[in-house]
Amino acid sequence: MVFGKRKRDDLAYAQAFEDDEDMLMHDYEEFPNSDDEDIEEIKVVGSGHSGSAETNNFVQSREKRLDPNSKPLLDEVIMKGIASGKNPGGAKHWECKHCKATFVSTYTRIHTHFFGAPAGKKAEIKRCPALLKDRTSFEKIRKKVECAEKEGVSSALKNSKLTHRQAIRGKGLLEESFALMDRHAVDSTIVSALCANGIPFNVLRNPQFCRRVTAINRGPKGYKAPSFEKARTSLLDEVKTSVEKELIPVKDTWYTDGVSIVSDGWSNVRKNPLINILAVNSRGAMFLYAEDYSGVEKSGVNIAKLLLKAIDEVGPSNVIQVVTDNAANCKLAGKEVEKVHPHIFWSPCVVHTLNLIFKDLAQAFDWFQATYSQGKNIVKYFINHSHALTIFRAHSKLELLKVAKTRFASHYIMLKRLVDVREALATTVVLNSWKDLMKNGDENSRTIGAIVTGYIGSDDFWDEVHNILIITKPIYKLIRFCDKDGPIMGEIYEGMDNMLGEIKDALKGNKYEDAFEKIEVLVLGRWEKMNVPMHCLGFALSPRFYDSTYISTIAPGGTTRKRPNEDKEVVSGVLKAFEKIASDPEEA
Repeated sequence: MVFGKRKRDDLAYAQAFEDDEDMLMHDYEEFPNSDDEDIEEIKVVGSGHSGSAETNNFVQSREKRLDPNSKPLLDEVIMKGIASGKNPGGAKHWECKHCKATFVSTYTRIHTHFFGAPAGKKAEIKRCPALLKDRTSFEKIRKKVECAEKEGVSSALKNSKLTHRQAIRGKGLLEESFALMDRHAVDSTIVSALCANGIPFNVLRNPQFCRRVTAINRGPKGYKAPSFEKARTSLLDEVKTSVEKELIPVKDTWYTDGVSIVSDGWSNVRKNPLINILAVNSRGAMFLYAEDYSGVEKSGVNIAKLLLKAIDEVGPSNVIQVVTDNAANCKLAGKEVEKVHPHIFWSPCVVHTLNLIFKDLAQAFDWFQATYSQGKNIVKYFINHSHALTIFRAHSKLELLKVAKTRFASHYIMLKRLVDVREALATTVVLNSWKDLMKNGDENSRTIGAIVTGYIGSDDFWDEVHNILIITKPIYKLIRFCDKDGPIMGEIYEGMDNMLGEIKDALKGNKYEDAFEKIEVLVLGRWEKMNVPMHCLGFALSPRFYDSTYISTIAPGGTTRKRPNEDKEVVSGVLKAFEKIASDPEEA
């Protein structure tokens, strides 16, 4: 009975303090203190403790809970009222001052709204999108909450404290993986560095860049980038050595598969004349070095010295051929190489030779040259007049392409693009804005504009463009086929025959059908200049050209296919190739 009486007295004592709390809450606190997971227990002790001590401890704990500074995030929201329902608990209607979104929840979810859910817990409320985009405001609120926590907050907020969150951060790998604010800050820093240094965004797709980011993440804490001097000296030497080690497996194939020495001239941004030297085989192309020929004549003898140097480094017995363009000085350099190493072939670049066929056709046929010029004038006018180009771009998703000296088959590409945007061009020249441009421009602009308008509206011009495209398309296809990586030497001989057959088929029923004989002479003239015994040997050693199914099909142009060993020209070329290869003592 004594214990029962004491229990009833304790309950009455606690109820008295609850009544006082309700009065204090009504006068002082704007937001309830009860959270989802953290309702603070009230422990009423037995008669062994004095009532005054219990009262002081209880009131001090309650005052700490009622202190507005213990819940600093209340300053970042606007309270709307009490939540509806039979048992709303401590939930309130509130609105975020930053994203203006309205929610019904307790203080715990306000904390989650601003800082996200603790590790291992599901967020029952979405993050504030405004603060995710505004790093400055987020850091300001975070520091405010951390300062309040240092001064002391209610124990009821044990799961809504940043210090608690930071203490378990090392255990929440999933939380770190989705740290949106931190990731966004790092992303912004990377993009800023790319922009500041003029680095294209395409570098983000480079595997080496991804490896660098991974290495930094795994590096020691507080890692700093290497200095400028260290990067350009010792570290650069280490990278060069590392690349050379990675290329050893490729170099090992030079002895078994052979190698071709490829040379090409170009100019850098300073207009310095350079000559590249590459070693190419079935495993890929390897850049060896480049020589600066500033102040040095690009004669055949000088180029031959550069090629012979590369051959000595690779090993003369490993080199099969030397490939250059078919300029006179390069041809002379090839002959010099053959004098020193009789077993090495000199081969002119097939793609460069095929590209010269476009030039031969323009010189042989006036209508070819006239159509090229008209197409170039159309493109040139639009590119040089920004207003005209703006009108055109409003009606076309494709850009006009102009002739480039460094691009193979650029005339074909230019005319093909004109055909693709023909409708947009026709729409452009009938608009009132185009007519106003023709009226308000200077005399030269009006004159050229009228000519361009005439070209675009002329069916004869487009018919000639169509005729050129059907004639040159097989040439363009062969250029694209040859201008790629991989062993294609055995395909060139058959490719030339098929190209002529496709041109013949395309001209059937065309008004220029009679021009095929002249075109054939031009193509064969170029073929004679670039054909070497290596092409015949590669063709004869390709198994697919002996397949009965392949032989039974009719070749383009209506000709019957032959096996390589049944073609006298091919057999003659093969014998010449064997004879030249046998001149090497190691191969004889």
